[in-house]
Amino acid sequence: MAMNPFVVEEGNENPFASSDNTAANPWGSSDKPAASTSRWGKKADLAPAPPATPSPAASHNRGGSNAPNATASGSGRYKSASNNDYSTSNSNTTTDGGGMTRELELQRREADVAQREARLRDRERAVGTFNPPNWPKCRPMIYHDIEKEIPVRGKWLVKRIYLAWMLAVIVYLVNSIAAFSLLVTGAASGGVTFGISLVILLVGTPVSFVFWYRPLYNGVRAESSASFFFFWFNYGAHLCVAVLLAVGIPGWGGAGVIITLAQFKVNVPSAIICLISSALLIFEVIFGTWQIKSASMYFRSRGMTAEKAKEEAVVGFASSQAGRDLAGAAVKSAAATELKRYGN
Repeated sequence: MAMNPFVVEEGNENPFASSDNTAANPWGSSDKPAASTSRWGKKADLAPAPPATPSPAASHNRGGSNAPNATASGSGRYKSASNNDYSTSNSNTTTDGGGMTRELELQRREADVAQREARLRDRERAVGTFNPPNWPKCRPMIYHDIEKEIPVRGKWLVKRIYLAWMLAVIVYLVNSIAAFSLLVTGAASGGVTFGISLVILLVGTPVSFVFWYRPLYNGVRAESSASFFFFWFNYGAHLCVAVLLAVGIPGWGGAGVIITLAQFKVNVPSAIICLISSALLIFEVIFGTWQIKSASMYFRSRGMTAEKAKEEAVVGFASSQAGRDLAGAAVKSAAATELKRYGN
């Protein structure tokens, strides 16, 4: 009969048995665990083996050296998860913060735009609605529209003065042509007369528009008493010059009556041109005198007075740069005087 190598006979020593006879088989199924001695000499109670099959790493390292690795691995997983959670939370916070920053920036820009629009509206109310230049047609430099800017009650007067300005330009041109005819025919002082007439044409055209037509235009539009006085002064000077040109003194720039009579003895065609110039000059003086009277009637009908004109002139001068400079100089002078007095 063959002997079973796994059966231990009595009297034979089991090489796999523990040196302590009281040790129990760790693979046994005893209800009560037996005490065993560990390699460090301390007895420990052996708990029942877990039902789960140990992993290869655990079976390879039976002494429990795998526990720290497991703990480290678990700790690593925890830290990794924690780091991932923190990174995700930080990313969300950054994204939310960036969105809030952009929203605040947009709100700030909208507030700035609203403030600028409010300031622009205030300036428009203070200065008036801006209109692009439309006059003259060849090269617009100012805005000029009688139908839109001038009240109905004053349109007739402004249209008349505008007609008087166009008449003045035509008179200046015809006078220059007549003076040129004097130069061609060799009349006395023909060269000087033509030179002065040319200067009057080139300079008088814009000056008359700015210094007497435009003041009346603004005076009727804004009911300004000071503008009417400015118109009367400058338009009266213009009519005085027209009277001198109509007289026709040689060498004064006007082909008037005296030069016309003398030219009939020298050259009839030139005398006829000078006669036309003289007639236009005389008509301009008469028409201008009528317009001064019409402007005076309109001035009184609107309740404008010389006292209002003085007040407007003072206010206008004080608000101008020259007025501010003069006021500043006066304040400095008064302050210097007071310092000297207290210093003494």
